[in-house]
Order: sequence, then structure tokens, then C-alpha cells
Amino acid sequence: MTETFLVLLAAGVMLAAAISDAREVTVNWLRLAGIIALAMTALSAYFYSRRDTAVQREWILYGAVGFAVLAHLAGIHLPIAAIGRPFALAAAAGSVILGTRLILGSATPIALVSSGGIAAMSGIALMDMLLGHAYLTASRMTMRPFVRLHWSLAIVTVLRAVCAVGVAMILLQRRPIELFWDRFGLFVITRWLVGLVIPGVFIYMAYDCIRRRATQSATGILYVTGILIFIGEIISLYLLRETRLPF
Repeated sequence: MTETFLVLLAAGVMLAAAISDAREVTVNWLRLAGIIALAMTALSAYFYSRRDTAVQREWILYGAVGFAVLAHLAGIHLPIAAIGRPFALAAAAGSVILGTRLILGSATPIALVSSGGIAAMSGIALMDMLLGHAYLTASRMTMRPFVRLHWSLAIVTVLRAVCAVGVAMILLQRRPIELFWDRFGLFVITRWLVGLVIPGVFIYMAYDCIRRRATQSATGILYVTGILIFIGEIISLYLLRETRLPF
């Protein structure tokens, strides 16, 4: 499961880079996003290589994702930095497909939606926090990219809550799993509270700081938020593997 979470984190980081306007953020932040995505993809490939069941199709996807990330890194240094955005989106999409195949062996619609949510929550939370750090040295950068990325995190959190609570419970009711609450109840409650409810409160607190241009305070709050989101999304990935439900 380690290789799956790493490649999904890479997908989320690339998604955050694609959401942000290259004209409004610093090249250093965009470069950092590409480096993180490339490192996570490489680490995922290393862990995957230790599997006894590694197959050629997944290696092709690893190569395609790595190429897209490198193309993004090259594109952001061109006079028109927005050229890197399509490659970031391609890397994000490829990583989600790859992550879904790694965890379940096939890319079903429910699995793709859940994997995409895991990627978006983890990657955007990480890059939102790192964008707050960028304001320590990028004094000329406006608050617009920070607000934009933070709103993206808030929207994804709401969508993840709808999916993890509403959709998952409806699917569970239609397709009951024997002793579900006895086997997975603690994981589900932890996922809901630690991964969604508490981060939701912190996201609102960070937004209030951003409105006041208190970027250092917002960054500190987002650091804790990111840790909680990582815990919640790792549990979500485990529940997806065990139950096939989009927690």
C-alpha cells in the first residue's frame, strides 16, 4: 500500500500545480511541486519493484508519469510558464490510474473516484502549506494564489465528506459486508473525525488567517491540517482496499 499512497500523493501535488496560475506563484514553488512529485513517483516505483507480481503495464504507466512530470518541470522555465500545466494534469491523471491499479488491480469508476479524492486531499494540503512558506521570501506575491489553492482544498474536503459518509454508506446498505462495523468501525470513525471533521475546522481557521494576510499563522495551521489529512487518507486507502467502498 506504500507505493500506492506515494504515487497518489504525486498526483495530488501535480494537481495543485495545475490549479495554480503559473503567472501568480513563484517558479521555485512550481519547481518544488515537480521535484516532490518526481521523488514520490520514484519512491513508489522502488517499492513496487520489490513486489513479486510486478507487471509491464504498471511500469509503462510509471514511465509515462515520470515523463509528464519532467515535461512540467521543463515547461515552467519557458517564457510561457503555463505550458507546464497540461503536463501537470496528465501526470496527475496518470498517477491516479496507476495508483488505482496498484491497490486493486483494476481501475473501476468507484476506485478511480476514491483514489482521485485521496490524491487531491493529500497533495493539495501539502502544497497549500508549502505555498504559505513561500510568502516568507516572495514578498511581491499577492494573496490570490493562496486563496485559490485553499478554496480548492476546502471544496475537495466537502466532496470527500460527501463521498466518505453519504456515498459509502449508501453502497454499504445496498451491498452489506459481514461484520463490517466490528471489523472496520474504529477505522471508519477515525477516518471521519481525524481525516475530515477536524481538518475541516482547521481549514476554516486557516482561511480566516489568510483573509487577514497572516500567512505564517495559516501555514502553521495547515501543517497540522496536512498531518491529520494524511492519516485520514491513508486509512481511506486501507478501507478502499479491504471494502471496495469510497471512504
